[in-house]
Amino acid sequence: MAEGVLNRNWRLVTDAGAFALKELDQTSPDDARRSLALMVSVAADGVPVVAAVPTGSGKSVLELGVHAYYLAPWIDGDHRRGAEMTRATAFHMGEVLARVRLALARPGLLPEAAPRFEPPPTVATASERIGDYLRLIDGRDAPDEFDRAVAPLLRTRLDLVAANEHQRPSEDGFTGPHGWTHGDCQNWNLLWRDDRIAAVLDWDRVRVNPYAEEIVRAATYQCALADGSLDLDHLAAVVAGYRTFAPIGGEALLDAARRRWWKLLTSVWHLKYHYFLGNNAGDWLFFSDERLLRWWTDHLHEVESTLAG
Repeated sequence: MAEGVLNRNWRLVTDAGAFALKELDQTSPDDARRSLALMVSVAADGVPVVAAVPTGSGKSVLELGVHAYYLAPWIDGDHRRGAEMTRATAFHMGEVLARVRLALARPGLLPEAAPRFEPPPTVATASERIGDYLRLIDGRDAPDEFDRAVAPLLRTRLDLVAANEHQRPSEDGFTGPHGWTHGDCQNWNLLWRDDRIAAVLDWDRVRVNPYAEEIVRAATYQCALADGSLDLDHLAAVVAGYRTFAPIGGEALLDAARRRWWKLLTSVWHLKYHYFLGNNAGDWLFFSDERLLRWWTDHLHEVESTLAG
């Protein structure tokens, strides 16, 4: 399948019907098995999912040498984002995010655990990381089109990081409640049909995180327009929809928003895939995230106040 970011996926058409086959590249088979087993439970709690199809021996994950895969029934729908969203669909998305939280919090389903906290990168660390890629590009004998597009953006990113050092998030830890989350609830993993989410996909990254982080990450990707701007009315609608099913405080959302923005500012993870792993599928996302980052930086306090409500 041509669509997607980092994982390889295939649409299989068989006598038994159409199926989606996913290669597990970012997740261990054991973690994937645990997460796929959860889908039966969350479906019973009203979360729209597409459960994995077991192998002939009853396994949810098929391992072939160093590769691992899982199969699911094909379901028609679209991956909408930005201008394709409305206030009503944004509100509905918030409701579904809250249902995911409540379903994963069912007593006895998963063990209690704390999220892993890493202090936000310092300006020095981020500058070194960005500088490493600039030096790599500058050292190439024949820079290609991607190199020439990326290099000036990295140079201005260095200036942007330095200029915003005073905005760096606290090192004191997360604010607000945490628990088990989907872990990657963004627009590519939400399948829509008739203005409703028909399926929440890719449950292989379930993890313990602050709930506010899941909301902010999902909402800012879903409500980003092509020019990098965020539809603030739709952001507010996601939070409002979420709060119809689960509580989340403004302080937690404020903290999560600042941390998410700082992560975008200091991270160039896309370039690792391009330059070291030979995977160019996420190249477009580097430029998309860059546009979002620039707009978000110019409207930092507006975004935070919108999310915090």
